[in-house]
Amino acid sequence: MIGSVAEKVGEFFGRLVKVRDGLEGLRNGFQKFFGEAKYYVDFEFSSELGDKLVTTSRCPIHRYMPIWCEKCCLPFARGFARAYGVENVRRVERQPESERCIFEFW
Repeated sequence: MIGSVAEKVGEFFGRLVKVRDGLEGLRNGFQKFFGEAKYYVDFEFSSELGDKLVTTSRCPIHRYMPIWCEKCCLPFARGFARAYGVENVRRVERQPESERCIFEFW
Protein backbone atom coordinates (compact mmCIF):
# COMPACT_ATOMS: atom_id res chain seq x y z
CA MET A 1 0.00 0.00 0.00
CA ILE A 2 2.63 2.56 1.05
CA GLY A 3 4.77 1.65 -1.99
CA SER A 4 1.90 2.26 -4.41
CA VAL A 5 1.25 5.68 -2.86
CA ALA A 6 4.96 6.54 -3.14
CA GLU A 7 4.87 5.49 -6.80
CA LYS A 8 1.93 7.84 -7.48
CA VAL A 9 3.70 10.67 -5.64
CA GLY A 10 6.84 10.06 -7.71
CA GLU A 11 4.84 10.20 -10.92
CA PHE A 12 3.18 13.43 -9.77
CA PHE A 13 6.51 15.12 -9.04
CA GLY A 14 8.01 13.76 -12.26
CA ARG A 15 5.21 15.37 -14.25
CA LEU A 16 5.65 18.67 -12.40
CA VAL A 17 9.26 19.09 -13.53
CA LYS A 18 8.94 17.37 -16.91
CA VAL A 19 10.11 19.15 -20.06
CA ARG A 20 10.59 16.17 -22.41
CA ASP A 21 10.34 12.37 -22.50
CA GLY A 22 13.00 9.67 -22.44
CA LEU A 23 16.20 9.16 -20.49
CA GLU A 24 17.50 12.65 -21.21
CA GLY A 25 14.24 14.17 -20.03
CA LEU A 26 14.34 11.97 -16.92
CA ARG A 27 17.89 13.08 -16.19
CA ASN A 28 16.88 16.75 -16.49
CA GLY A 29 13.81 16.12 -14.33
CA PHE A 30 15.88 14.54 -11.56
CA GLN A 31 18.44 17.37 -11.75
CA LYS A 32 15.70 19.95 -11.37
CA PHE A 33 13.86 18.08 -8.61
CA PHE A 34 16.94 17.22 -6.55
CA GLY A 35 18.44 20.64 -7.27
CA GLU A 36 15.55 22.10 -5.29
CA ALA A 37 15.64 19.39 -2.60
CA LYS A 38 19.18 20.34 -1.61
CA TYR A 39 17.82 23.57 -0.13
CA TYR A 40 15.80 21.54 2.39
CA VAL A 41 18.00 18.52 3.15
CA ASP A 42 21.69 17.73 2.84
CA PHE A 43 21.46 15.93 -0.49
CA GLU A 44 24.11 15.26 -3.16
CA PHE A 45 23.03 14.06 -6.62
CA SER A 46 24.84 13.23 -9.85
CA SER A 47 23.99 11.28 -12.98
CA GLU A 48 25.55 9.73 -16.06
CA LEU A 49 23.69 9.14 -19.30
CA GLY A 50 24.67 6.40 -21.72
CA ASP A 51 22.65 3.35 -22.73
CA LYS A 52 21.14 3.71 -19.26
CA LEU A 53 20.71 6.62 -16.90
CA VAL A 54 22.71 5.96 -13.73
CA THR A 55 22.02 8.20 -10.76
CA THR A 56 24.19 8.45 -7.67
CA SER A 57 23.24 10.23 -4.48
CA ARG A 58 24.16 10.72 -0.88
CA CYS A 59 20.83 11.00 0.85
CA PRO A 60 20.12 11.66 4.54
CA ILE A 61 16.57 10.29 4.39
CA HIS A 62 17.60 6.87 5.73
CA ARG A 63 18.60 8.61 8.99
CA TYR A 64 15.37 10.57 9.38
CA MET A 65 12.76 8.30 7.80
CA PRO A 66 14.13 4.76 7.39
CA ILE A 67 10.70 3.45 6.35
CA TRP A 68 10.81 5.75 3.30
CA CYS A 69 14.23 4.45 2.32
CA GLU A 70 13.17 0.83 2.80
CA LYS A 71 9.65 0.84 1.36
CA CYS A 72 9.17 3.97 -0.74
CA CYS A 73 12.33 5.14 -2.46
CA LEU A 74 12.31 2.55 -5.25
CA PRO A 75 8.56 2.93 -5.94
CA PHE A 76 8.99 6.74 -5.94
CA ALA A 77 11.80 6.45 -8.51
CA ARG A 78 9.70 4.04 -10.58
CA GLY A 79 6.77 6.48 -10.63
CA PHE A 80 9.02 9.46 -11.40
CA ALA A 81 10.56 7.55 -14.33
CA ARG A 82 7.14 6.49 -15.65
CA ALA A 83 6.26 10.16 -16.13
CA TYR A 84 9.04 10.20 -18.77
CA GLY A 85 8.08 6.93 -20.44
CA VAL A 86 10.95 5.06 -18.75
CA GLU A 87 9.72 1.73 -17.42
CA ASN A 88 12.81 -0.07 -16.08
CA VAL A 89 14.32 0.93 -12.75
CA ARG A 90 16.74 -0.93 -10.51
CA ARG A 91 18.40 0.08 -7.25
CA VAL A 92 22.03 -1.06 -7.39
CA GLU A 93 23.29 0.26 -4.03
CA ARG A 94 21.56 1.67 -0.99
CA GLN A 95 22.54 3.70 2.03
CA PRO A 96 23.35 3.01 4.84
CA GLU A 97 24.74 -0.37 3.69
CA SER A 98 26.71 1.50 1.04
CA GLU A 99 28.18 5.01 1.00
CA ARG A 100 25.63 6.10 -1.59
CA CYS A 101 22.43 5.16 -3.40
CA ILE A 102 22.73 4.15 -7.04
CA PHE A 103 19.83 3.61 -9.44
CA GLU A 104 19.76 2.52 -13.07
CA PHE A 105 17.01 3.53 -15.48
CA TRP A 106 16.50 2.17 -18.98
